[in-house]
Amino acid sequence: MHRTALREGYKRLMGCLYAPGPYYQRIRTFLREYQPPKIPGSLNWRYLMAFAHANLRLGVLGRERFHYWSLVLWTVFRRPSLLPLAVTLSIFGYHFRKSIAAAAQLASRSG
Repeated sequence: MHRTALREGYKRLMGCLYAPGPYYQRIRTFLREYQPPKIPGSLNWRYLMAFAHANLRLGVLGRERFHYWSLVLWTVFRRPSLLPLAVTLSIFGYHFRKSIAAAAQLASRSG
């Protein structure tokens, strides 16, 4: 297989894999089936700040804001104990999309 075709296929795959719609749907499917272990957790100010920052970055400024709020509301009403996990996975997706975009930009510069 030619290198250019392989690179383009990889970019297309990564773009589809972490696109907001399918990614948030996979999170919802995971949360629907996931049975968390019974581990007591504590709330501290760092978690609250991360939640506020995620709401701003993903829920207000992000292009995936509709998907983010849909997931948050679904989680609050269906699996409220998994809200921290839902937000964490949303943040992971944001970082994956940013990393893929940076890698694609580097690849296009190098040829």
